[in-house]
Amino acid sequence: MPFLNKLLGFRSKNMQQLLFQAKNETKEVAQIVQNTPYPLIQVNADGDVLFANAAAFDAFPDLSAAQMHHPAIQNIHKSDMREVHYGDKIYHQSIIPTRVNNEEAYTLYCYDITVQKKHEKNLQKAYAETEKARISAERAKEARGEFLANMSHELRTPMNGIIGLSDILVDLGGGDDKQDLIEAINSSARTLLILLNDILDFSKIEAGELSVESIPFDVRKIVQQIESLQKPMASQKGLIMETRVAENVPKRLVGDPSRVQQILNNLISNALKFTKEGSVILRVYGDVNGSGGFALNIAVQDTGIGIPQDKQGQIFEKFQQAETSTARQYGGTGLGLAITKNLTELMGGVISITSRENIGTNFTVSVVLPIAAEQESKEMSDLQSDRIGLNTASKIMVVDDHPINLLFIRKMLGMFGFDDFDEVTSGKDAIELYKQKRHDLIIMDCQMPEMDGFTAARHIRQLQSDKQPIIVAATADAMKGAKEKCIAAGMNDYISKPIDKEKLHGLLVHWIPGDAVMDRDRQAYAIQPTPADNGKQSDAAIFDWSRLNEFTDGDKEAESKIISIFKDGLAQDIQALQVSLRDKNYEEWDSWVHKIYGASSHIGANALADVCDEGQSLFPERADKIPELHQAVIREYQRVHEVLQKAV
Repeated sequence: MPFLNKLLGFRSKNMQQLLFQAKNETKEVAQIVQNTPYPLIQVNADGDVLFANAAAFDAFPDLSAAQMHHPAIQNIHKSDMREVHYGDKIYHQSIIPTRVNNEEAYTLYCYDITVQKKHEKNLQKAYAETEKARISAERAKEARGEFLANMSHELRTPMNGIIGLSDILVDLGGGDDKQDLIEAINSSARTLLILLNDILDFSKIEAGELSVESIPFDVRKIVQQIESLQKPMASQKGLIMETRVAENVPKRLVGDPSRVQQILNNLISNALKFTKEGSVILRVYGDVNGSGGFALNIAVQDTGIGIPQDKQGQIFEKFQQAETSTARQYGGTGLGLAITKNLTELMGGVISITSRENIGTNFTVSVVLPIAAEQESKEMSDLQSDRIGLNTASKIMVVDDHPINLLFIRKMLGMFGFDDFDEVTSGKDAIELYKQKRHDLIIMDCQMPEMDGFTAARHIRQLQSDKQPIIVAATADAMKGAKEKCIAAGMNDYISKPIDKEKLHGLLVHWIPGDAVMDRDRQAYAIQPTPADNGKQSDAAIFDWSRLNEFTDGDKEAESKIISIFKDGLAQDIQALQVSLRDKNYEEWDSWVHKIYGASSHIGANALADVCDEGQSLFPERADKIPELHQAVIREYQRVHEVLQKAV
């Protein structure tokens, strides 16, 4: 018994120690909870406060009195995490379900996030201000672009009118005194138009709105166009103008043909302006570089006044000319070379100058351009003597409501080897004919009366067929988004008017390829240069005869026939345009000006096509500008009519 009592006593003492230790640990845990700087509250299911630490009472002094109505306790059943606003403080609250004495309860943990929320608010405000500034900048950019477009239209329209009317007066004559005055007006107007173009181009460059394309183009064709435009000016000044393109320059390079043409035009215009006697020579040469591209050099050499050595470093700066007296004597904004330099650099090239006073100047533009796929190196050509041809057995339908457009596409398809294809002049007729013949490919004009090409394409796509046709949109709309609009209507591809023969050939090769053709047949579709008719050079700005020669190969009978069709159709279209303006039916006016643009651009009536192209952008947002532009269309029509009358 003594031993048992001793043992029990020992166990009792040990138990007391364990209880004492547990009690102390519980107090320590309670102290942690009680002294934590974060408010902690425990409530039952009814919202009565069971426990709150000191931080809770400091944060919420009215907690005991308010109980379940306090913001920190209200609606705790509806969330497991929330924000609690109390006074000027914001707390993040986590709500944890638990049990106390086997009854439902909740433990609420609160963290003061007032400073954090203030920072977030400041950041949101800063972001909102930044976003507002970004939107404002974008709107300003859009407004600037719209202003430039409007200014271009507003300034060019009266200038084109002055030039056109003075051209007519020059042709009419009127005595030596009057003739001198008329020619002075004409010359001044043309000079002013050049200045306006320079200012607008440079504004776009500075705004970063000028981009360069990357498409195949024919360097020789650009040189021919520049020569036809600039030779009359050289002849008028008694200067010799020559163009030389090295034989090894590939027929087709990849770049921006319009920018290359602009560079050439700027350099040659500059050379002609500052050369009183002698010559202006354009040389195009280069060589294949290590990466497989072609290092193209464009050099324009003149025998003009030259540029002093100490002034050569500044001539590429905007609004700069070599001497102040130069601007007074020769005119100009001093932007031409700055624009040329910027365009060259946009294409990744460089421009250089060598010049001696009273001897002459040589400008050289050097840029590396890829060689177009069909113009590979001679070694590759020897290995691949065959290339993809066209499946001329394919069933093709051409849909266009203008006889000139149909004529040109007909000529192109004939050159490509197609001798059997269908033509219709409306969307409705296209649908009906397709139901009968199930064509392989359809070239579809987008804007036609009764039913446009978009609607016709959608109807054709809805027809049940084992094989859907390839539909290629042909449209004068070259604005951004035009191709996407065509694709959305169910078309497979897009080609802009005026339709380029080689672009159309490439498009057909892509969609209806045939057997390989031999090298000797490669030039069957290529544009062959034709000698310029000296009697027509002075009208080059009004009517591009080289465009017509592409399809007639100098055949005077064919040329006369095409001109006759164009003149008759144009007269009818102009009459309809006049009626729609008289009736203030601007939607119909828009359709007619689109039709005139298509025919004019195809045949080479470039000035008329340009002013009609401006007209296409007016309806409906700027319909109030239509009457003014209409007069410019009529003036250009009269000029084209006079040129064609003289030709036939």
